Amino acid sequence: MGNSRPAGAAAGSRPHIAQGGTTPQALLCLAGRRADVLFAMLRDGTFYEPQPSAAVT
Repeated sequence: MGNSRPAGAAAGSRPHIAQGGTTPQALLCLAGRRADVLFAMLRDGTFYEPQPSAAVT
């Protein structure tokens, strides 16, 4: 199963809350996504390397 979800925390909570989810449910959803990322990092033996964000003008 591929992970095509955005890595940003805010990107995951907004759609869930917009669909009628409560804040604790949104936080659990985000925690699950973070667990997916951590598991993939351990599985692949990689480290987190943040990507530079685009400059806002």
